Amino acid sequence: MRKQNLSFKQIGKQILSINTLIESYFNRIRQFILNLKKFKFDKNNRVFLGLVAVVFLTLVYFLIPTAYNKNLIEAEIENQIFQKYQISVKFNNKISYKLFPKPNFSSKNLSILNDKKEIASVKNFKIFISVKNFFKINQVQTKDLILDKTDFNINKNDLNFFINLMKIEPSRNKVIIKDSNIFFRNQKDEVLFINQIINSSFYYDFKNLKNALNSKNRIFNVPYKLIAQNDKLNEIFQLKFDSNKLVLKIQNETNYSKKNIDGDLKVTFKNRNNLFSYKIIENSLNFYLKDSNKTYDGLIEFKPFFLNSNLNYKVLKVGDFINPLLIQIFKSQILNNENLDAEINFNVKDIYDFDRFSDLSLKLAIKQGKMTFSDSEVNWKDNINLSFEDTMLYFQNEKINLNGKIIVDIKDKNDFYRSFQINKNFRKDLKKIEFDFNYDFNEKKVYFDNLRLDNKTNKNLDKFVSKFNSNNEKFFNTITFKSFVKKIFDAYFG
Repeated sequence: MRKQNLSFKQIGKQILSINTLIESYFNRIRQFILNLKKFKFDKNNRVFLGLVAVVFLTLVYFLIPTAYNKNLIEAEIENQIFQKYQISVKFNNKISYKLFPKPNFSSKNLSILNDKKEIASVKNFKIFISVKNFFKINQVQTKDLILDKTDFNINKNDLNFFINLMKIEPSRNKVIIKDSNIFFRNQKDEVLFINQIINSSFYYDFKNLKNALNSKNRIFNVPYKLIAQNDKLNEIFQLKFDSNKLVLKIQNETNYSKKNIDGDLKVTFKNRNNLFSYKIIENSLNFYLKDSNKTYDGLIEFKPFFLNSNLNYKVLKVGDFINPLLIQIFKSQILNNENLDAEINFNVKDIYDFDRFSDLSLKLAIKQGKMTFSDSEVNWKDNINLSFEDTMLYFQNEKINLNGKIIVDIKDKNDFYRSFQINKNFRKDLKKIEFDFNYDFNEKKVYFDNLRLDNKTNKNLDKFVSKFNSNNEKFFNTITFKSFVKKIFDAYFG
């Protein structure tokens, strides 16, 4: 009986303990409610809670796009990009939403299409969006478009992609292309040249009411800046090219309001200005330049391509004419094109770098990828005529070589011997010197072969040629040229 009473007491204690816990729990709840009521009645605390609520609701609002149907938002972005910029894009990977640095959608490996053909692959695509309305997908407004690490593979038929970007309707939005490449290809899909885009921005200039492009680029390892403006109201297109490395600036203004487009091209090279006038008539372009020292005139027909040009100088400094860009163009083999057809006549009265050389006449013909300089000549004073035969510019393993034959016709042998200080014992009745040559543009060296005097040669002459070719110092100027000719006579007659 006693044990039974003890058991009831223990149960009673446990029940009392549970009641105490329950009462304590509800007391804590009641105290929390009382504290919360006191907290609400405090003005500063109400402000704090209001701020917390605002921050929370704002964050929730900005995160709404994460709940969008990915297929629907991709379709909406594709549509808005086409409507704003006339650019057709295709998402190859799922789109993702990011809140920082500003609300935007991004994707990897996006494709850009032109007439249903892929012309570019964008490694990193990003488009910013307006924060005005996130509640409906079709009310989301896109803003700046960024194409990062893009490879463009285009030919002349795809240039309308960039032309359309210069015609976009006025808006505060930009199309930014950075760290990208343009691979320009011919009809056989061969790469003619690569233009590196460091940073380009297409936008509408509200201050001047013009479509604008501001771009930093690199071509043939030459950095340059490009600024373009399109005044659609007055139908005037302006272009500025600037390269510090080449010491070259080009400015162009074209009026395309007329059927026949005309304009002026200002070229500043080493602080010397040249102004070209040109006119585009249907399928051809005529250009002309005239100043106190030179005249240029020419015709370019586009379909099929053909260039005919005459360049005439009174005085020419060869160092000014041959510049890094020209060398890089040769190296790129862009001129080594079967579809390129050109005839260029280059005439110089006096050559500044080479005293006593005059009346240079170069006839450059480009046909089916071959560049020849046959029927070209230059005079030394009035007693020597140097003519070029079977002369060709060719490319091999990224090297440029000018290869051909030079024939030296001696008009006045007595004046010739005096000018070159030929030993009196070697002053024979000579009429012609001829030799084959190869000039390496990369090494800036010249090599000779088959040297003949009036169609004759000997072992001493062959040894002289071999020794000359093994010599690393082969730069020609007036002094070294005279020395070279004198040594020919020493070797042949000595």
